[in-house]
Amino acid sequence: MEGALLRPSFLLLLLLLQPGEYSRAAADEAELTGILGGSVTFPLRIPAAQKFKNGAWAVKTRSLATVIAGKPPSVLVFDPSYEGRLRFPDDSYSLQITDLRMEDTGSYTVEFSTDKENFAYREFTLQVSKGQLPPTIACDSMACEDDACIYTLRCAIRDGRENVTYSWSNAPNSVLSMDSIVHIPQRHQAARENVTCTAHLPNGTSSRTVSPKDFCAEQVPATRIVCDSVTCANGTCHYTMRCVAEERGGRVTYSWTQKDSGAVVSTGPILRVSPRPFEALPAVICTARHPASNSSRMISPKDLCPDFPPDLSLASSLSYRLIILLLALGALSAGVIA
Repeated sequence: MEGALLRPSFLLLLLLLQPGEYSRAAADEAELTGILGGSVTFPLRIPAAQKFKNGAWAVKTRSLATVIAGKPPSVLVFDPSYEGRLRFPDDSYSLQITDLRMEDTGSYTVEFSTDKENFAYREFTLQVSKGQLPPTIACDSMACEDDACIYTLRCAIRDGRENVTYSWSNAPNSVLSMDSIVHIPQRHQAARENVTCTAHLPNGTSSRTVSPKDFCAEQVPATRIVCDSVTCANGTCHYTMRCVAEERGGRVTYSWTQKDSGAVVSTGPILRVSPRPFEALPAVICTARHPASNSSRMISPKDLCPDFPPDLSLASSLSYRLIILLLALGALSAGVIA
């Protein structure tokens, strides 16, 4: 198995080292520094007049990867610890390592060829340190009622370190939360300004700033509720409502709950409500759940369907009851006269 893995690298090196057609470039030593969990790029610095053809990378004398020019490049990775973490942008073919680990520290070399040079050599030294990367911020949810929304933001350190505390603020002395999560109403001044999450680590702090309204609008597709139909008969109206949310990078699932009780009344994008005569219509909330967030909207069925005023069902019910009463009175009067 080991011989099978090394064979493509060996063939590529034979291609690079064609006798009599190459000149070895002087070793170009470069010292690079990366932050734990971050990324680093080893620049090839190929002259603009030349085009990259192929190359072989090594780390600490071990074969790391080979790359052949193309869109996208053809890449073969030999070290399993780097699987999924190597990038070779087709504009430069420089090596980029993402999600850096402490064990990535060490020496890296590359032997490559271009359309005008059959053999070139670069050497690098990488030092990975435990610096403070900016925390990541995610919009967990956007809950809206009419035109007012509440934004829920979550802050986290990317490498999952322990002994980390968080705080949110929208001014140097205005603390919004001392937790990794903050809830910001749209009417709050912070929703219209930038808010900052600060991660407090044992060896320092790290922070990131976003605008809640703009950030959530980009991250979480807004949810809308539309009234499909209302039909009324015998004093009872039947409301059919539909929840709509964009699918942005994944499947969307829906659920309907009552505002007061929180009880789930339906799953799926369609909700049908049939209140009894004189029964108050409860406000309902539709929640659209996306792969990494959710958005919800609350509304009353009567408010959603203004073309069908609520007094229609009441009027129908009163008319029906009035007819029954008049018939009863007529029968009673007929009996008395008789």
